[in-house]
Amino acid sequence: MIWNKSKDNKTKRADTKRPTTGFTMLLIPNSTDATKTVEISFDRLLKMFTGAVAVAIIVIGLLFSMVVHNHKLKTSLEDAESSVKELRSTNTELESTVSSLNEQIAADKEVFSKIEDTISRKEEEEAVTAAAAAVPDQIPITNANALVVNDPYEGTNGGETSGIVFSTVEGAVVVAAADGVITHVDSDDNNPYYTRGIVIDHQNGYITYYRLNGDVTAKEGYAVLKGDVLAMLPTAGYVAFEIKQNGEFIEPRSLLRENQ
Repeated sequence: MIWNKSKDNKTKRADTKRPTTGFTMLLIPNSTDATKTVEISFDRLLKMFTGAVAVAIIVIGLLFSMVVHNHKLKTSLEDAESSVKELRSTNTELESTVSSLNEQIAADKEVFSKIEDTISRKEEEEAVTAAAAAVPDQIPITNANALVVNDPYEGTNGGETSGIVFSTVEGAVVVAAADGVITHVDSDDNNPYYTRGIVIDHQNGYITYYRLNGDVTAKEGYAVLKGDVLAMLPTAGYVAFEIKQNGEFIEPRSLLRENQ
């Protein structure tokens, strides 16, 4: 230590020295002989250190946040890839199912087409059968040896017929000559020739008339099929049978010929 030269005050130099408030740095550049000093105070150094620590904390926080975010992002990407794989697998299964369904639909269409063709043919056959069934070509007398005879009431003013007359025996049964609907059942007990009259509309232009003496079982409004019973004849007698086609009487035998 350096002592002060004053004899009166033997004071140490160190006692008068100012307290240390920082550092002085000597800078000597390599390219020149000039030197430079930089004073750095403790306060400034503390501020620099505090700032560095704060920056380090921020950087570490950012790095940590980035690591966490990256981990979450990686997890999300892995989950997304897993979901994509599942979707692809599901899509493959759906495509296979759709393909199978398309094949089944094609097969069903073929089957339905065949069914439709069968139904169409069946309907055509039924239409033909129904049309044939509505043609009055069946002899309207059964259960007896009915004979076509000359009209015994011709010229009798009320008894003559515009068709043909069958001679019947007791117990004969009168039936519908074709499918149709009964439109009239007339009763005239005072008629000396025929006491009952039945009219059937076959709904195809044909109308048949049955005049007889017997017990009528059919009623107006009934739908009948070819061969259905219309009346019973308790005694031998005659049955007059008439056919209209499109409003005009025709010869019944032109239709009944094939059934005789």
